[in-house]
Amino acid sequence: MRARSLIAVAALLAAWELVARLKLAPSFLLPSVSEVVACLIGLVSTGVLTHHYLTSLVRWLLGFTAGSAVGVGLGLGMGLSRGLHDSAFPLIGVIYAVPAVAWIPLLLVWLGLSEALPIAVVFLCSSIPLAIVTLTAVREVSREVVDVARTLGARGLDLLATIMVPQALPTILSGLKVEAGMAWRSCFVAEMIAMPSGLGFLAMEASSMLRVDVVMAVVTVLAASNYVFHALFEKLEVALLRRREGLWSRSS
Repeated sequence: MRARSLIAVAALLAAWELVARLKLAPSFLLPSVSEVVACLIGLVSTGVLTHHYLTSLVRWLLGFTAGSAVGVGLGLGMGLSRGLHDSAFPLIGVIYAVPAVAWIPLLLVWLGLSEALPIAVVFLCSSIPLAIVTLTAVREVSREVVDVARTLGARGLDLLATIMVPQALPTILSGLKVEAGMAWRSCFVAEMIAMPSGLGFLAMEASSMLRVDVVMAVVTVLAASNYVFHALFEKLEVALLRRREGLWSRSS
């Protein structure tokens, strides 16, 4: 499957290069692959891309880490406490219905053009969906397993740590894998609209000067970064499932 994927990507890049070389589209609208690669190398060598990428990465890490912690914690809490669920879930449903980037105008009023703005957008993008994913994962935990654990004396945090979290973790990791990409997109849009730095700002600035090669280079970096974090969560999810299957097979 990986070989086929590489062949498909290589074919797409070759077709792109051929169209650009044959001048089927103006070069300033569709630069060749080689031109985009040269632009990417130039942006890295001058430090421009590195500066903006690290700025975006820090914003993403802060917003996504905080959002994931709050979302997973809130989801677990709602799964264990009926009272918390009844009080928090309606509000979560209302916030979830609004895309994270739609909060940018309001966040601009509240936070101004500060570093807190893209971090808050990423936080909203991550926390609410992960709370719903975690709640769903907790609800899918076998009631029989929970009842047996309670019969053996498991209560509160002990029940959470030994039964709920291990059983729900694969689903939570799947949610993290998806939301990592969504968080990158939200951060990128926030930077395009309201920030003077970051990958989104760099792409928007290049677009205003018709530097399509720079825009494509930035989008390539964004896609690669998204892919890397997606792959990391995928490996973590697979490793966890294999470990759990190994424990089950030894116990049986």
